[in-house]
Amino acid sequence: MISTLHSLRPVLGIAGLALFLGACQTMPYQPQARDVKRKPQVGGVIAMPQKFRPEDRARADELMRSNCGAKKLAVLEEGEVVTGSTTTTDSQDTHRQSTQHQVGTLFGVPVTSGQAAGIDTRSSSNSVNTYEWQISYECQDEKKSTKR
Repeated sequence: MISTLHSLRPVLGIAGLALFLGACQTMPYQPQARDVKRKPQVGGVIAMPQKFRPEDRARADELMRSNCGAKKLAVLEEGEVVTGSTTTTDSQDTHRQSTQHQVGTLFGVPVTSGQAAGIDTRSSSNSVNTYEWQISYECQDEKKSTKR
């Protein structure tokens, strides 16, 4: 009986791994579109990731249509918008050995030359803007949208 359990252990491990990997693959993508500003039946601003997927754009269109209802939807502006910045800082410490040595005396006081031991610190920082894709839109009445 024990030898049977030992022989089943690799099979159970592989089956468990396949089940885990299969569960990860069935997780549906959640669209990344959201309302930034919204005035019901008037218009608003929708935000998406800078490199959006078709599912994100479809979700944005759905949000705009649901806000406008029966009114006509007009996109006013669409493009990248700076939403903040990310700063990374790096510092490096270097331990310096003493280079001091006595070069003589002056009135009985030792005279030295060189640098004392210590720590030299060098630091740098880098800031990068963060972006997202935004769509500004308005809801228009049919009368208002026709041009003569």
